[in-house]
Amino acid sequence: MPFTPTTAPAKTLAHMARVVGVQPQQLADAGREDAAEILREIRRQEAADEQPAAAPADPRVQMAVDILMDLPPRVRDEVLRRLPPEHRKRIEDS
Repeated sequence: MPFTPTTAPAKTLAHMARVVGVQPQQLADAGREDAAEILREIRRQEAADEQPAAAPADPRVQMAVDILMDLPPRVRDEVLRRLPPEHRKRIEDS
């Protein structure tokens, strides 16, 4: 049977990479930035699940964080790049 090259869907590849311990940068270096972005997001979500969330004093802060986390990784990264460093840090720590 002849070999037929196949490209895995980004989401599938990211999940497989997570299981075997491949780093996001390794995926990016291999030309799969799409899967690397998804793997970064998987790791962010796992890290967030492990940390107890402190309730913000202002409920609007949590609402903004929730909206930000619902954005696709590329869009969220662009939003964070446009924020001043002190605001970006507050969001990243949430």
